Amino acid sequence: MRALGLALLLAGLAATPALTQPVCGATPVMDGLQAQLERPRGDLLIAAHRAGHLNAPENALAAIEEAVVEGADLIEIDIKVSADGVPYLMHDQTVTRTTGGKGDAERLTYAQVRALTLKGGTEPPPTLLEALRRSCGRVLVDLDLKTERVAPIVAVVEGLGMLDQVIFFDGDSNVLRQVRKLAPTARVMPRVAERDALRDKAADLAPVAIIHGDPDSLVPALQAGIRALPARTWINALGEVDEAIEADAPDVCARLGALVDLDANVIQTDQPRRLRKALVACGLKAAP
Repeated sequence: MRALGLALLLAGLAATPALTQPVCGATPVMDGLQAQLERPRGDLLIAAHRAGHLNAPENALAAIEEAVVEGADLIEIDIKVSADGVPYLMHDQTVTRTTGGKGDAERLTYAQVRALTLKGGTEPPPTLLEALRRSCGRVLVDLDLKTERVAPIVAVVEGLGMLDQVIFFDGDSNVLRQVRKLAPTARVMPRVAERDALRDKAADLAPVAIIHGDPDSLVPALQAGIRALPARTWINALGEVDEAIEADAPDVCARLGALVDLDANVIQTDQPRRLRKALVACGLKAAP
């Protein structure tokens, strides 16, 4: 069944006139974002968590629009693959929280997924194809792989000509190695949660676009190792830092300064516009 779903997906790409050639070409916005991404010590980039979802359902097409309007440089979206091989946006193991439906997200067929409605919206969870067509040329995309079935995902990205606009992220570097076997030029982002795990996490993945770290792992030795790769450093402002930004708390500059001091030059947030404004107000920039 999975093979059939992938075959149908690829056939659909080939049969649609707009998709017989890569449909996502260069734009001035994307040229600038790609130039920044290729500079490991470039300007600080802001990533919108689960796309923008302050006023839209998470991982929805409306959330992508919100993130663009809010000025995000990247959107982070979560990818599952249906039982019959269609990649779509979903964070959780089940569809209950975000749709009110029932079932394991990867045991539902594409038809069953399309019968769902995202809470707070009027549409089903979007396919990866729909999400990438909405984002192409406008914002970089971080694909948080919530699956080990990466072949259908790579097929969609390549079919749209968006391999250079997408970053593949997974905490398991073996999943990223599978991506690289299918697409040798794919940009990848391993997660390094242990301070001494960089060598194992990055092995056989060079070049690495970004390393996802956190306050516990990003000790000076790891920071130096990431610079030596060279790669960017991703860190989250989710939770307490975002809450401080939203509340305009008196310690916002101190909290953001602590992230920048960890050598971060990609920050993921639920508050992209407010984060950018706060960074400017605090006079904070990524370290050169």
